Amino acid sequence: MGDRINLHHTSGKSDKVKIEKLPSNGLSPAGILISLSAAVGVVMIGLGIIWPLVPVYAVQLGAGGLQVGIIIASFNLARTLFNPLAGRLSDRWGRKPFIAAGLLLYALISVLYIMATRVEALILVRFLHGFTSVLVGPVAMALAADIAPPHRLGRYMGTLNMAVMLGLGAGPVLGGIIRDLFGMAAAFYTMGGLALITFVGVMAFLPGSDRSGTSVSKKPVSPLKSLLSHRVVQGIFLLRFFVAAGQGSVYAFLPLLALGMRLSSSQVGIILGANIFLIALLQRVCGDLADRISPIRMIIIGTFISGLAVAGMPFVDGFTLVLGLNILMGIGNGIAMPAGFVITGQLGKEMGMGSIMGITDAGWSLGMIVSPILSGIIMDTLGLPSIFLTGGFLIITGTVLISFFLKDYGDTKRDSFQG
Repeated sequence: MGDRINLHHTSGKSDKVKIEKLPSNGLSPAGILISLSAAVGVVMIGLGIIWPLVPVYAVQLGAGGLQVGIIIASFNLARTLFNPLAGRLSDRWGRKPFIAAGLLLYALISVLYIMATRVEALILVRFLHGFTSVLVGPVAMALAADIAPPHRLGRYMGTLNMAVMLGLGAGPVLGGIIRDLFGMAAAFYTMGGLALITFVGVMAFLPGSDRSGTSVSKKPVSPLKSLLSHRVVQGIFLLRFFVAAGQGSVYAFLPLLALGMRLSSSQVGIILGANIFLIALLQRVCGDLADRISPIRMIIIGTFISGLAVAGMPFVDGFTLVLGLNILMGIGNGIAMPAGFVITGQLGKEMGMGSIMGITDAGWSLGMIVSPILSGIIMDTLGLPSIFLTGGFLIITGTVLISFFLKDYGDTKRDSFQG
């Protein structure tokens, strides 16, 4: 196995990056990617199981529209606060300890959901869940980028993200079925059980760092100030913020829109699952495409399609039409997402993979904070349909901004980013 597996700082005071060997366990980089994808995919099934159920659970506890928004936003508030820190520390201390700790905490938090009998308690549980999530997804994505061979960054990150999306896509379908057959508590326990199984698998099969291994020099991790002032980083951050702010209206409030259409929990799960499955199925092929052509065009086309789909949801009625718009939204995201990861990964190789992943993922999380709170206010004042019109507008705004911030980016500059 090569030396490019785990990133560490050589000391707590130095910003020098050290690439340490992993213990020889017979896994090639492709083998590590498969193991990592399987682990992350399984835990995302658990996360997806409760995803469409949390708003309903909150309403059952007596939450109004604004309170539902705050409950959902608390998850992403924790992600926004802790994402940059977790990514930067994983650059120093390695990826596996963070992933394993996050999975174990996932299992423990599932029990806290059952114990939450008041709206205030549910807000706290969601905040803790958000903190836990930053230890798994962004750090795993950084590890996939670490081990990616040259000119295969899009494929590796697309493959891992495909596993993430497949897990999230299967989760709502399974969650709806579990809730309809066995009740809400069973869905939370299932999430915890899957996380615990994945923790055991990660500890057994995912390589860690071997501090006795030799190391090679690598570029230093850039100071946080340089990262935040970098034009391309700003562009990706803003894109992810506005897309999340727009798409959050679907992910958080589509279950409530569906209640007005008399759709069942299982049907809502199918609708959201189809959206995510399409994103997943397009990840690898669009990742390969983003390795060869300008990813900016892919981002612009994909996000524009997604924005139109979200804006159209108040104008349709019934399972089939809502499903169709979610399919269109999934196609748009499936085109845009791998292209964004390619740009982010190229930046990470120059400036610190975990740090870049943490900052850009914080943009998504911040958008997911704004979205449910803004949507809750809109729901209470203007009505549910206005949420989706606003969401589509925000996504298209992100498309315009990325066109401006990355207007000078092209295939000839993919290995040479200028702030």
